[in-house]
Order: sequence, then C-alpha cells, then structure tokens
Amino acid sequence: MRFDNKVALVTGAAAGLGRAYAIMLAERGAKVVLVDQLLSCKESVLINGEQAAQTNQALIQTYDSIIKLGGDCIYFMLDVSHRDEVNRMVEEVILRWRRIDILINNAGVYGACPFEHIKLEQWQRQLDVDLNGCFYLTQAVWPYMQQQNFGRVMMTTGTSALFGDLHQVGFSASKMALVGMVNCLSLEGDAYNIHVNSLCPHAVTAMTEHHLASVIQPLFSFESLTATTAFLVSEQAPNGQHLLAGAGSVSHGMFVEFEPMYFNEDLLTPNNLLQHWRQLYRSFPVTLHPCGEDKVLSWSILSALEHHIKID
Repeated sequence: MRFDNKVALVTGAAAGLGRAYAIMLAERGAKVVLVDQLLSCKESVLINGEQAAQTNQALIQTYDSIIKLGGDCIYFMLDVSHRDEVNRMVEEVILRWRRIDILINNAGVYGACPFEHIKLEQWQRQLDVDLNGCFYLTQAVWPYMQQQNFGRVMMTTGTSALFGDLHQVGFSASKMALVGMVNCLSLEGDAYNIHVNSLCPHAVTAMTEHHLASVIQPLFSFESLTATTAFLVSEQAPNGQHLLAGAGSVSHGMFVEFEPMYFNEDLLTPNNLLQHWRQLYRSFPVTLHPCGEDKVLSWSILSALEHHIKID
C-alpha cells in the first residue's frame, strides 16, 4: 500500500506512535508534515524549520530520520489548541504542496487523577488539546479536502474512553467526544470522498509504559498500529468506523442497541423499568443504527403502530 503524491499531516509526531505513523507514511511515499509542541516555552510559537532558539529535539530527530530515508518532510512546532497557529500552519502547507490528503490527529494529553481532585485548568487543557485541537485541525484542512474530492482523517481514541477506567474522567470524556465527531463527520464528508475513522491504539510509549507489566511490554509493539493506520488513511479506507488495535490484534467496535421493549401508554413507569431491567439490560438481538436519524425512525415506527399512524 503506497501513498505516493499524498500529503500527510501527523500531530504528536515527535515520539511514540506519532513518530511511527510519520515514518511509515514517508517510507510508503507520502510527503509528511510533522507537528508537535514547542518545549520549554511558556507561550506556544509557530516555527517551521530551525528558526527557534528553544525547540523540540525529538521532533527534529523524527524529521532527520525521514530525510535520511529520502522522504520529503517539513515540521512545525505549535500548540494544536491555538487555532490561529493551526490555521497559519495549514496555509503554509497548502502554499508549499497545494494539498493535504491525510490528517492523523494523534496529539493528546494523558494523566491519571481522581475525579474530585481534577483542577479546572487540567480539565480545560485536556479538552483543549484532545478535543478542540482535533476540531481546529480537521476544520482547517476540511475545505481543501472538499476541493480536491479526497481526504482521510483519523482520530485517536483510547481504551479508557471506550470502556472506562479509574481516574481517567478527563481523558475519557475528551477522547469519547472524538467518537461522536467521527460518526457525524463521516456522514458530512462522504459526498466529497472524505473518510473519517478512529483508531483506539495500545502500544508501549512514554504514556503507557508504567501501566504495562514488563513481561508483556514486548507484545505491544508498533507494527499492528502502523499497519492499521495505513489501512485507515488509504484510498481503500472504510468510513465512519472505529478500530481497536494492540498486541497484534485488530477489532471493529461500534455502539449497538439491544432489542428495545415497547411499553404501551401508561405502562412506562419507574417500577416497570425496575421489574424488567434484567430483560432490558441485555435483550438480544442487537441493532446497529447507521445514524441517529435511523434510531429516531425506529422509535417512531414502534409507537406509530399503537397510535395507528402510517409511516412510509
């Protein structure tokens, strides 16, 4: 699978999975835009190349690695939660390469904290980077993807978001919000051949190494994640899907609804819900709704039968 003549923008590209994604894309022929934060600086500054006295050496090392591979690459140091910086960066990329085909929203904040101790600034920073940053970047590249009738966007979620974990309220809330973005953006982008998907990855990185026993760490290499990412940003990518990958496994996850129970008028009471809870909790078969409108329609159909309303 090749990405020749494609321009790919990867955030959080200095290290870990972002670095791995960027190198993978470069090896497969893509021109790569590396984005990561400016370190040791109180105020985020937009920088391209080597113009800064204070810098991110890991990002430069990723850039150097791609150049040594013979790849075409540029890098920017900025805070993805600063919308003006994001917009200026995207404009510079368009001026240079005239297009952006792939966006991998990988930048994120991770940190465990009991709910009652979460400070407002911690909560805001989590949302600013994980959620708002993805919104700013995706909205900035969206018009260009529409114009060129092609785009691939990948959001990064996490197991704590999809399934919950102790002391992960901020991370879970921001990452789960991205699932909603994927569900809606995939519908809006479909007419323009813009496919939007999410990946829930797990590998040994600086963020996760303390949460994995040393004996199993070798199982969580990057290979399954880079392969899954390549698929999700390829021309053959699905649309509106959520994949989970780690330790060599890949699975497909979606929100599904168990079989509904319909209560006739005056019978839907708290006590009846309590009485039927065991049945309601897991009542097979399950139903997959392609969109929210489809779920509203299913509610309408069930109720319309009782009220003798015909729905075409």
